This record gives sequence, structure tokens and C-alpha cells, in this order.
Amino acid sequence: MVNTILLNNNELRDLNFFYDTLSTYVLHQPERLQWLNLSYNYLIKIDAEILKFGQLKSLQLHGNYIADLEEVRKLNELGTLQSLTLNGNEIEKIKGYRLYVLGLMFQKYETLRKFDTVIITKTEFDNVLVWNERLFAGM
Repeated sequence: MVNTILLNNNELRDLNFFYDTLSTYVLHQPERLQWLNLSYNYLIKIDAEILKFGQLKSLQLHGNYIADLEEVRKLNELGTLQSLTLNGNEIEKIKGYRLYVLGLMFQKYETLRKFDTVIITKTEFDNVLVWNERLFAGM
């Protein structure tokens, strides 16, 4: 069973019909995909197609052109995600980028263990929980 797809360095600009294409030509059970590498492409957003891979544990999106931090919010629906890379995108230049991304990722699930190849420490995790509590208290 294939549980890894490497599509890095392929000049991908979007993920339209990505799930259907994989299920037709590559994977018998694409919903069981666990590791997806989309690094070093031309992606400017995080496509909701990624959410169809409900067992995804590792997602590499580094080296793309994602500039809007709100795009990351989509990924907090992936309850199995343990490792995520977004470094090398425009969002990395935003002040507080790491804390903001971790805050978004820990709103719903607490499965993420590594972000941008760095293990999330207990102290960092605790800081994110406090940040989320303050930020979303009024919502």
C-alpha cells in the first residue's frame, strides 16, 4: 500500500481535482495517505483538497508562495497531522508567524508534534494554549 506521495519540485500551481486524480491513477485508497510532500511548487494557497486525506500525518508545504496566514486555518481540520512545514513561504516573514500558526493548529486538535522541522516543546505548547485562550475568549 502506498502511503506517501512526493510531488515536490513539480511547478504545481493548484490542487484542483488532486484527490480524484490520485484515486484514479495512483492510489487505490487515497484517504489512507499519510505523508504528502508538496514543497517547492508554486502554490499560493492551501487547497481544501488536502482535507480529503483524513489520515495525513505529515504535510510538507515549504518553499511555496503562501502569503496569507489565514490559509493555515484550513489545516486545523486534519486531526491526525503530526508534522507540518511551511517555512520558505511569504508567511514566514510575518512577525509572530510560528506562534500564530501553532495557535491555529491547536484550536481543534493537539496532534501536531513538529513544525518547520522543529519539535514543539512543552513550554511552547503551553504558551500557545494561553495565547489561544486569550485570543478566542471573546468569540
